[in-house]
Amino acid sequence: MNYPKLQKSFFVREDTLQAAKELLGKYLLTNINGEGITGGKIVEVEAYLGAEDKASHGYNNRRTKRNENLYKEGGNAYVYFCYGMYYLFNVVTGSKNTANAVLIRAIEPEIGIDIMIQRKMRRLKSKNDLSINKTLKINSNINKIASGLEKNNIIINRITSGPGLLTIALGINLRHNGIVICENKNMTIDVNDSNNFNKFNINNNDKNISNNDDEYKNKLEIWLEDRSVNISNEDIIETARIGVDYAEEHALLPWRFKIKGNIWVSK
Repeated sequence: MNYPKLQKSFFVREDTLQAAKELLGKYLLTNINGEGITGGKIVEVEAYLGAEDKASHGYNNRRTKRNENLYKEGGNAYVYFCYGMYYLFNVVTGSKNTANAVLIRAIEPEIGIDIMIQRKMRRLKSKNDLSINKTLKINSNINKIASGLEKNNIIINRITSGPGLLTIALGINLRHNGIVICENKNMTIDVNDSNNFNKFNINNNDKNISNNDDEYKNKLEIWLEDRSVNISNEDIIETARIGVDYAEEHALLPWRFKIKGNIWVSK
């Protein structure tokens, strides 16, 4: 079944807090290097409000090479490297130069779980972590896991519960910083821009499209879908954001939003 992708209009609104709440229940999906579609339902986010927010990379309108893509118009990705370990994925909101964004903290994995597991295992091996079984408890039949036949009998240990873990599972890294993540009928993509060059296929039937194909270049590699999952205000928990103690009084602002009772919310 085809679901509508979020349009540019969803992201360019000035009310980033409302956009953050409305992202709960939407689906974050990727198709990286034609490996296949991966993703799931967004269950936890944090809002950052640019110049006025001491927790934001754009506080007081500071601009650096690192945060330049945060100042793009809503509908682009802002990805940065954190703690020397993880890539964190944000969706930029609002108008150009406002530096508003929503950090995606957790998703409930539903699509391409086998691919997510393989990425996690590759990551562990690349870090010479020999305790894979302690970190990722799975049985040997990945295909059964992916099909959901054994979903109740195994633990996919927090594979997308946390902003650094979900980017590993979804294949997101610094190459995606600044790329377009929404549909816009009037949008044109500069294929000479290294951040926007690779817009991979979003259809499993398109896996063999060449990197040199013009149509292939204009496909979204990361996108969000509306699958008509409505999260009521009563089911949204508002709490302080995580890891922003440096933000003084702004560290206590209740701009972290999560779905009540969802087991995939980060700890």
